[in-house]
Amino acid sequence: MIFTAYLFGSIPAHAQSASTNDPRVVRIPMDTPSEFCRGEITWEAHREYHIDLLRLALRLSGHNATLVPVCMDYPTEDRRIPMLEAADQFDTVFFGTNAEREERLLAVYIPIYLGTTGLRLFMLHKDLKEPFSQIETIDDLRKLSMGQGLGWPDNEILIDNGFDVVSGRYRTLHRMLDARRFDLYPRAYWQIAGEWNWMKWEAPGIEIAKKTALYYPQPIYFFVSPQNPDLRDIIETGLKRAFSNGMMLDLLKTHRDTAPSFSQIDLHNLKVMRIENKHLSDRSRKAMAQYSLFD
Repeated sequence: MIFTAYLFGSIPAHAQSASTNDPRVVRIPMDTPSEFCRGEITWEAHREYHIDLLRLALRLSGHNATLVPVCMDYPTEDRRIPMLEAADQFDTVFFGTNAEREERLLAVYIPIYLGTTGLRLFMLHKDLKEPFSQIETIDDLRKLSMGQGLGWPDNEILIDNGFDVVSGRYRTLHRMLDARRFDLYPRAYWQIAGEWNWMKWEAPGIEIAKKTALYYPQPIYFFVSPQNPDLRDIIETGLKRAFSNGMMLDLLKTHRDTAPSFSQIDLHNLKVMRIENKHLSDRSRKAMAQYSLFD
């Protein structure tokens, strides 16, 4: 019964730990189609990079904090902001940052993918592979439309830099690309190979272009509700320790979600085109300078 209460979010949202030895429940949203929410695996067996990193951070924080899932129809990024502000269903989320999110929520200013999110490689339809290989300049790249998720901060960044953006739900974007609804699907370096491994079965016409990349500084953070500043401090302490002792970098390079890109795509063999992110706060610029693997 206790676990059921955790799962469906009935633990009081604002329960505070009296000391580092008191148990603290940290709730994170989980998509209902996931293997765990379908009852196919245990929570301990569930593996996603951001969840395993958060588990590591809580373990290293010095606090008795336990991560528990809340199964739901996973909300869009725009919807997650007010839901986290209210803090009545979950306590932390992760997504790309912008000034509004840092103003409304509490960011943990350690980029969870160590700065490799803004290094964008492209999925494209195989029919575009040869024309794309002729791309030489950022102006050439601007002639091609790009698919992005609803509410992603990258939409603003790309539009600000003169790109044509087509928005859709994450679950459908790879199929939209296969149907040629747009030309390019930019994905973070750390995620693109792992995603393509499953997306290709639903969208057999898509491939990865492994030679040309786009870069703009865009960290992904864990965010917590302004009502729970102590939780932000707990997560920050654990992440700093994981970064300092090398465990964070090791997890990034070896996790099943991120390892395919590190093993299949040579960072040193990329033609990288750079654009600006005018929405990046000074605090985030400092975080990128301190924690990023790529600049």
